Amino acid sequence: MGARFYILSIVLLGLPWLSSAQIVQPDRIEIEVESSSNEFVVLSADENGLLIFRDSEERDKKGKHIWEFLKYNTALEQEWKRTLSLESDYILRGYDYDKGQVCILFQDGPYQERSWPMLNMSLESGDTVEHTINQVVPVNLEYFEIVGQTVVLGGQLNYKPVVIHYDMLTRRLRALPGIYQENGELIDIIPNEQENTFDVLIGEMNNQRVKTVTLKAYDQYSNLLQSAPLDTEDRKNLLDAQVTEFDGEKQFLAGTYGPRKSRYSRGLFIASIQPDGQQDIKYYNYGDLSNFFSYMRDKRKERIKKRIERKRQKNKKLKFNYRMTIHELIADNGKYILLGEAYYPKYNNYYYSGFYGGYPSRYDNMYFDGYRYTHAIAVCFDKKGNLLWDHAFKLDNAQSMQLKQLVHVNVQNDSVVLMYSYEKEIKTKIIKNNGEYDETTTSPIKLAYESDELKNKNDSDIAGIRKWYGEYFYVHGTQDIKNKNTSSLYQKRKVFFINKVAYDANGSGS
Repeated sequence: MGARFYILSIVLLGLPWLSSAQIVQPDRIEIEVESSSNEFVVLSADENGLLIFRDSEERDKKGKHIWEFLKYNTALEQEWKRTLSLESDYILRGYDYDKGQVCILFQDGPYQERSWPMLNMSLESGDTVEHTINQVVPVNLEYFEIVGQTVVLGGQLNYKPVVIHYDMLTRRLRALPGIYQENGELIDIIPNEQENTFDVLIGEMNNQRVKTVTLKAYDQYSNLLQSAPLDTEDRKNLLDAQVTEFDGEKQFLAGTYGPRKSRYSRGLFIASIQPDGQQDIKYYNYGDLSNFFSYMRDKRKERIKKRIERKRQKNKKLKFNYRMTIHELIADNGKYILLGEAYYPKYNNYYYSGFYGGYPSRYDNMYFDGYRYTHAIAVCFDKKGNLLWDHAFKLDNAQSMQLKQLVHVNVQNDSVVLMYSYEKEIKTKIIKNNGEYDETTTSPIKLAYESDELKNKNDSDIAGIRKWYGEYFYVHGTQDIKNKNTSSLYQKRKVFFINKVAYDANGSGS
């Protein structure tokens, strides 16, 4: 049975908007799905809308899977729908959008890591060109990015980092030189959209056996433009990092550092690199941040602040240990905003009682139960690397089986907007660019009708939320909804939904 589609404008519910700042959700789309249906993947095309796609689980006459592709504009109005028949053993591995084109990468079977079928789709028309990227050796893929008319793939081969460049025009494949090395670790691949270049961040040991971050810049034809390892201090391992685009004078990197031979971080660093290789790097212990511990309860927070002050009076620093993942470094008019999230892995015991050899026995096994997130941080630096302000965003021990970004950030006008969705609510923290104003707003995810309600109010699944375009985000997920209006045609329905979301500082509701 084909899916039923409902495009709804939430502002037509007739509910009065508050006059103060608020989260607004002007548009919503619902697609009715079955319990066993595959969820849609949502891909932002910025101001050109959204593309959603999935394996419909239907088959054509040859037994191939029929995949659905739907394009929506920024008002969540459907512009086109396409279906493609793909081999039944294709496994989705990656997808990306850039300048009007979408690339979707598959793996040809669960045990075949040498053949990667790829679709290159026009966002305007849905016209598609198929590619096959054939590897000589299998690569454990972790990154997939479009850069101009090429795609860049990164991962591991024999526990060493490798980055592969595929030209969609010539259909030629090559491995980037200088990356496959014994002690290296691939941190990220970041495309620079304005110049059709890309940066590769590699974690590696320097000659002093201290872990540092090396920035390697390439053009879209895989030519190496720059290779610059950061000159870190003797006892500071650089663990994670993000980088800004080159602004004509410098590039900035920021991330976490920690003690040698440890994966735990103790603070943040920010560094600048000039084209001639000149560098400047500064470090900030977590105790140097004003609001890093503000997610804690008041009594615990005050105890830590007193311990920090006692150490400071002795000209020492308190040593904190956090697992912190860095997601973004945003350049904003001479300021640089770093976004990261603190987390820890959660393990539980599995108990089994029984009898063995006529005697009672009990087994105790540990199993991984996902990641718990304590808080996100937003930290602002100036061009000299000086700390301007910092804020923490409590995440209430949100959990996820995969280590992924929960909080997304948008810089608009004179505010930094942090937003995430958890337990069917959207939570937003607003920071003025001077760092002085701090406001937290919470709103339920808007449903289509006043008489709608969630069937399972305690459902704690995380709905995905992403920055979209301008001041807008979008939130998406699957909901079981019942309608209290007995005259409604849709009293019970399971839907895949997308809501358009923004923070309205003026309370206008627009």
